[in-house]
Amino acid sequence: MSKISERRRKILEFIKDEVNAKGYPPSVREIGEAVGLKSSSTVHGHLIRLEELGYIRRDPSKP
Repeated sequence: MSKISERRRKILEFIKDEVNAKGYPPSVREIGEAVGLKSSSTVHGHLIRLEELGYIRRDPSKP
């Protein structure tokens, strides 16, 4: 796995924390609020890149 940006690292940490606390991942909006991003499309772009790099897996049946 390649090195990721600070913003993506924060997104990844937030996702891990939420899964550990709640048992399921946060919404795109919740991720944006947690890391200071207002645009859900920007968050979505970060999630796509994290998936491409192998840091996360996303369910293709979920939006």
